[in-house]
Amino acid sequence: MTAQPVFSPRLLIGGIAAAAVTFVCSLYFMGGGGDVSATDNVGPGSFSRSAIGHAGFADVLSRLGISVVKSQYDSLAKLGPGSVLVVGEPRRGALPEAGIRDLLNARTVLLVLPKWRGEPSERHRGWITEATPAALAEAQWALGLIGDRGEVVRVPSTGNLRVNQLHAAPTLAAPMQLVKGGRLLPLVAFADGVLVGEIRERNRRLLVLADPDVIANHGLAEPGNAELAVALIGLLRGAGGRVVLDETVHGFLKPPASPLMLLFRFPFVVVTMQALIAVALLLWATLARFGAPQAAPPPLDAGKQGLIDNAAKLLEFAGHRQVMLKRYVHATIRDVARQIHAPRGLSETALVAWLQRVGRARAIGIDCAEVLRRADAAAGDARSQTTLVARDIYQWKRGILDGHSGDSHDHRRHPQRGAQGGDRPG
Repeated sequence: MTAQPVFSPRLLIGGIAAAAVTFVCSLYFMGGGGDVSATDNVGPGSFSRSAIGHAGFADVLSRLGISVVKSQYDSLAKLGPGSVLVVGEPRRGALPEAGIRDLLNARTVLLVLPKWRGEPSERHRGWITEATPAALAEAQWALGLIGDRGEVVRVPSTGNLRVNQLHAAPTLAAPMQLVKGGRLLPLVAFADGVLVGEIRERNRRLLVLADPDVIANHGLAEPGNAELAVALIGLLRGAGGRVVLDETVHGFLKPPASPLMLLFRFPFVVVTMQALIAVALLLWATLARFGAPQAAPPPLDAGKQGLIDNAAKLLEFAGHRQVMLKRYVHATIRDVARQIHAPRGLSETALVAWLQRVGRARAIGIDCAEVLRRADAAAGDARSQTTLVARDIYQWKRGILDGHSGDSHDHRRHPQRGAQGGDRPG
């Protein structure tokens, strides 16, 4: 009897299909194919391809063979020798100020002051419907993160460059954002203020780009802007260094401090759900089982009884039951004749007749000749008849050897005397 399956075939197929789809989706998302942040963000970040985004800046650097990392966590740990950290247009409240200050204390940093705010488009994902200038207080706050007391101003885009140490003349749309006063060393400056300024402290070097239009997607196509953007990185970057574009300042959450909390964050939560479903299915399949599993019976029993049972099963399987019965009956008759010292030289018919007389003399109710006839005539499908014949010949043997009413011991010693002397046995 076969055990009933725990799950129906339809449920099992559905579970396997669901697990396969979930596994493929988890690989897709964990591999970066489903980077939601890269498509949802329309602000000033390296994931954004809107007009005010910085994705084009990252693409330009990559096409020039520069290693670019869009960092969403632990940006300082990704800086190696000669690397540059770009903190582009940090947003107030996206990250604690202490965290932003730690980023700006890196060895080589490019800080880009914020300028624009975009309204996401409902028709085109990743686009903006319009860009409006952010409050000057936002840019002033970002400048204050480095301890500079200069003033952020917005002026018409007129006038010639007063200082241009980078040898690249940018094209900026009105209003142009600059920094007046403060401790910035001018590298690119107009009469109304500094566009690119520098701060050097011991082995730390920091550049401030006052107007983000230089690296924004909409401004890279303007004459001189892409050249100036690349020159900024070239001024800070050492040989073989990478450019780390920090995105934590744009609201991209860093991973939790505890690695266990990653199990409950997307996309790792998909793997957690798979594990929980697997455990639930395992509990469901084993809920009705208690205690240690029952040991399976051995394939072959040990000992004499086991040997006899196994031999009987083999004979039964081979279909030689009737043949063995016939041989058993004939062998029993010869064995009894030997034990009671039947006369030698008798034929089988004469020996059976002699044993009949001995049986009658000893009051044995079973006729050995009849049993022998039944054994010889046993049909192939007469299983019950076979059992009866074997039982009768066994009882006849016990009666002949042990069941005489007189002196059985004496008759076992001298059964021939009565037969040969003409007297009836018994």
